[in-house]
Amino acid sequence: MSIALRVRLSIMMFLQYYVWGIWLPMLAQRLEKNDLNLKPDDVGWIFSTYGFGAILGPFVLGQLADRYFATERVMAAAHFIGGLLLIASAYATTFVPIFTLLFIYCNLYMPTMGLSNSITFRALGDENQSSFPGIRLWGTIGWIAAGLSFAWYLGMKGSTTFAPVFDLIGAPAARDCLRIAGVVSMLYGIYCLTLPHTPPSPSKESDPIDKKSAVLESLELMRFRSFAVLVSVAGLVGIMLAFYFACENPFLEAIGVPPDHTGAYMTIGQIAEAVVMVLVPLSVAKLGVKKTMLIGAGAWALRFGLSTVGYPKWLMISTIGLHGFAFGFFFVVAQMYVDRAATSDIKASAQSLLVFVVYGMGTILGSVLSGRIRGMFRTVAGDDWSRVWMGPFLLTLFCMIIFALFFREGAIGAEAEGAALRARSEPASH
Repeated sequence: MSIALRVRLSIMMFLQYYVWGIWLPMLAQRLEKNDLNLKPDDVGWIFSTYGFGAILGPFVLGQLADRYFATERVMAAAHFIGGLLLIASAYATTFVPIFTLLFIYCNLYMPTMGLSNSITFRALGDENQSSFPGIRLWGTIGWIAAGLSFAWYLGMKGSTTFAPVFDLIGAPAARDCLRIAGVVSMLYGIYCLTLPHTPPSPSKESDPIDKKSAVLESLELMRFRSFAVLVSVAGLVGIMLAFYFACENPFLEAIGVPPDHTGAYMTIGQIAEAVVMVLVPLSVAKLGVKKTMLIGAGAWALRFGLSTVGYPKWLMISTIGLHGFAFGFFFVVAQMYVDRAATSDIKASAQSLLVFVVYGMGTILGSVLSGRIRGMFRTVAGDDWSRVWMGPFLLTLFCMIIFALFFREGAIGAEAEGAALRARSEPASH
């Protein structure tokens, strides 16, 4: 693999998560008491938009990329149009327009998470699959850079140096998490046109590219029990992921972190993830997929369990690092497993299936439940965070038990077909 190719893919991952890392962690600051002061239920529904976007969007864009258009062109259109929608949402001030704009945007953005993985795996080829975590690491770095750079931007409030610029665009404010993300998204859309050309690919030379719905073929992988268990458990874990994004920002504020600094503190998780990403190939090679993913889920259980205590402040902040550790060991390994299981003509749709269950179904349930549960356990003194965090803690333990009992690591899908083909081609021994 050439250095130039690795750099191009790494920049793609950096921008992919830089865009998301600006608006998602800081959106609560825009929606809640520090700005628009929307109701908890409304906030929960708005956070569910990226879940809805992961339900319909991935299968539509995955089908387009697997059957009709080059993946990088689908990515370019999605990010450029999405950037315009983000900028528009920054100027909305009530529930309905914010929800509508972000709903449409997320149906364009969420599929690109799977598509960026698909471009990377396709460009690397079978012989360089172990390089994926190192390239995906730059997505984590992009998220860290987003949080730190936006915190720096908010810190310039009142600066005389940039006064002429702020007179033109307005003083730094929470809504700028959407405006800045929109501008970067449009630039990223243009960059996507420079990515490795990734046209639709038939699984066999004799097959027409549009022989069958790639979506339906990816769903057929669910007939393999271990694949079904992995995808189902990942969807349940997605509920906890939504809890984290919807609740961590106000939780940090509740334990005494200044509102303008919460985004920067949340990058601790991504810093830990960056370290873990280097260890992922080694862990998979030594321990296998199952044990590595169980370690990741265990880190989440520990993180939520400690959060139910709520103090001391330094420990609550430290547990953010466990989120990054869990994300790298659980979801990145799951992405590698899904790519390994899918045949070449449905890889984008297979990745989209994982996005669908994790960031779609899991996110909608998690976001809506987070709003309801926070409202249920809200007192005159504020949220009862011990009870709020207890739900995801118990659900994570349940997921670990199910995964440990029913997941069996072995050759499925593309791997099984390849093994059978090699067996048939080998001469019989006597």
